[in-house]
Amino acid sequence: MQSQVSEIDPVTVEIQVEVPWDRVQKNLDETFTKLQRTARIKGFRPGKAPRNVLQRLFSKDVQAEVVSNLVEESVVQAVQQHSIPVVSQAMMDARPELTQGQPLTFKVKFEVRPKVENLETTLELTRTPATVSDAEIEQEIERLRQQHAIVRPIEGERAAQKGDVLIIDYAVTIDGEAKPDMKGENRTVNLGEGRLLDEIDAGLVGAKVGEKKNIEIARGDDDANKELAGKKVVFEVDVKELRERVLPDVDDEFAKDVGEYETLADLRTKLRARLEESAKARSESQLREQAVEKLAEKNPIPVPPSLVDQQLRAMLQEYMQIMQMLGQQPDFGKDGFDEMRKRAETKVRAALLLGELSRKAEISVAADEVEAKMREMAEKTGKHIAKVKADYAGEKREQLETQILEDKLIKHLLERATITDAAPTSSESAASAAAT
Repeated sequence: MQSQVSEIDPVTVEIQVEVPWDRVQKNLDETFTKLQRTARIKGFRPGKAPRNVLQRLFSKDVQAEVVSNLVEESVVQAVQQHSIPVVSQAMMDARPELTQGQPLTFKVKFEVRPKVENLETTLELTRTPATVSDAEIEQEIERLRQQHAIVRPIEGERAAQKGDVLIIDYAVTIDGEAKPDMKGENRTVNLGEGRLLDEIDAGLVGAKVGEKKNIEIARGDDDANKELAGKKVVFEVDVKELRERVLPDVDDEFAKDVGEYETLADLRTKLRARLEESAKARSESQLREQAVEKLAEKNPIPVPPSLVDQQLRAMLQEYMQIMQMLGQQPDFGKDGFDEMRKRAETKVRAALLLGELSRKAEISVAADEVEAKMREMAEKTGKHIAKVKADYAGEKREQLETQILEDKLIKHLLERATITDAAPTSSESAASAAAT
């Protein structure tokens, strides 16, 4: 077999292959011999049908099988012979045809890993401050107050206001047509939490028990929900009950109620420690992401389109799952899709560059590093090490190795990067000054 490789572009090569006729003939003979042993042909005992009869009945099928096998074998051999770093399936315009006595010739294309002549790994990064302001502590305390609030019926004629809880029935019409499948009964809604449509939230402020309110919403022509686009939607709401949330006082008793805290001061101290730990983890995560983005930015290598498409599909699937979990309609438009494709391209470029860094810096993952990671996971989760090893067998073990390698590569980049700590924002500076 002879093969020749030509570069079409930095991420695409074409292999021209020629399989000599004697190898083709050998495969044809072997295939007909195998067929002769199993073929059942009327008028002949099994295994006794002559070759010319088999050729007349099965010639096309045998030739197709031989061509398919020879193409597959020859492509694998050519890729190995020329050490081609393929990243895609073979692309062939048309299957070659056999001609008696002539070599089997064909061309096949592959997307390949691009060459990186000079990998630039000198990065300049900025670390965001892992500080926690007094205002953030108060926000967390307010969140705890909301969690531990008591909901009770409102006495008297007070109208609904933000923070109240309403029990409602509602019906829906679209352009005057009733939509029975969209109505609801005894639904609990919380005003001012941002979970309702803005028009409904605003329309229920000031409502009283027993009052019926018609809330009109005009949908735009570009609405993500095509059923509602350009139409007038009216919610006919019947307010059945009105309740208020009573927030606990912020004192030592409150601290004891919300967790294992002795005093309010103890609660604030531990909240700050927890938030600072989260801020530090967030800052380090952002620094890692920044390092990968800067690596891709400083090495603008071309990327194989099929890898970008594959990454984009994964990102779209993840986006759709998140929207489904949130009960929302996917809506990112053409600009959003183009931005997602750019991010997919950056991810692919970064992955290729990290792979190149792994080869050039000779960074790899040893078996004992995987074992150590599994022991660490067992300690954190409380699982027996044997259970963790069983959970991370096969493909999951490979994924774990990939994650460990990525961590080592990013650590390599960070150790050699110039990292500048960003100055705190004006609000952070003011909070720090107030604390001192």
